[in-house]
Amino acid sequence: MEGTEKSFVSPAALSMRTLVEEFKKLPGISLKAAQKLSYSILCDPKMKNTLKKIIELSENVEICETCGAFKAAGAECANCASDSDIICVVATYGDMAAIERNGCFKGSFHILGGLIAPLENILPEDLKIKELRKRVENNPGKEVLLALPFSIEGDATALYIKDSLENCDVRISRIARGLPAGAAPDVLDRRTVLEAFNGKTYID
Repeated sequence: MEGTEKSFVSPAALSMRTLVEEFKKLPGISLKAAQKLSYSILCDPKMKNTLKKIIELSENVEICETCGAFKAAGAECANCASDSDIICVVATYGDMAAIERNGCFKGSFHILGGLIAPLENILPEDLKIKELRKRVENNPGKEVLLALPFSIEGDATALYIKDSLENCDVRISRIARGLPAGAAPDVLDRRTVLEAFNGKTYID
């Protein structure tokens, strides 16, 4: 009967669509970029090997439950093991990498995993703030240096951390306000980040 014919989509086409959709789930990947990556992997055997290596490497790295830094799977976290008098608190791993690259700080880091942003459904319990308090309680006398952006979210996170560490044996400081409003360490030049660290102030 007319009008009863069904369109046929081959298994290969369905797999291609699924591959594109999976790539779109990655941060910053648009539909066009996802299609380009999918075509490249399917057409170039070397790209398939690259994808396999990415998967293998990712399986050998995990996030430390204590400080949020990356570490070898099943191994001790070198960042947590660092006997530093200062714990530098950052929002993301990108911030930590930028600070290390610029030579601003060489002690132990604590990666929150973001900033408090209720409008984006990011609440304090979604970040590693409780873990930070545990680190401070287990290592009294430390200084906590907040390397957070001066934005609404950064200020709210800094204030929450200050309140969370109340009654702990710890000094709390924050990098200088020389940073442009809302700017994070991972997008700034070395001189600007260095000046921000050198001009840190202590929070009462």
